[in-house]
Amino acid sequence: MKKVMILFTILFSVFAFAQEKLKMNFKNEEITTVIEHYSKATGQKFIIDSTVRGKITLLNSNDVSFEEAFNQISEALAVNGFAIIKNDDTMTIRNARSAQRDNIETYTSLPKAKPQRMASWIINLKHTSAMQVMQELRMMTSSYGEMSVYERNNQIIISDWTSNMQRVGEILKNLDVPQDPSVSKIVSQARKEIDERRKNMKPKMSKEEVQQPAAPTKSDN
Repeated sequence: MKKVMILFTILFSVFAFAQEKLKMNFKNEEITTVIEHYSKATGQKFIIDSTVRGKITLLNSNDVSFEEAFNQISEALAVNGFAIIKNDDTMTIRNARSAQRDNIETYTSLPKAKPQRMASWIINLKHTSAMQVMQELRMMTSSYGEMSVYERNNQIIISDWTSNMQRVGEILKNLDVPQDPSVSKIVSQARKEIDERRKNMKPKMSKEEVQQPAAPTKSDN
């Protein structure tokens, strides 16, 4: 009976939180004011870096859930170059460039896009070279993102906004697939032919050029 009551209490708490809503209607308002409004309504603790300044606009015709309010705040912060870092029960907000090198969350599977945040994702490639993929996709990261390769395990490590990881994930889904053996053979043969053509295209010196004496120098005269 006690276990049933505990379970009921947990479910009721989750349901109550999902039903809680607040007004999120701000026009050109200070970032800190918006965060303070959310913090007072939800009880969420925040630490805001001194570099976090500026104004944002959030327009909603109706009240929104706590979850949606947080998603909108995280997106507005990202647009302005600020990121949220979760430290236990406290959210730290700081410049995205600094946050990327901070204690951000690390995932071995594609993280959810919302709330918008900086995170690291370790990608295990099965059918494609990690180095080759990085060369092709390194421009896909955001201005705050970074991508590196751990060749030993054929892994790519990307630190970026979670929304951008979703885009990279969709691309990798279509790239990291088994290649048809017949196609692999054709590609391999084509590469060999291209290499051969490049070798043959190197200019060769004629006999006259080889035998032609060097131009006299002043010392010769």
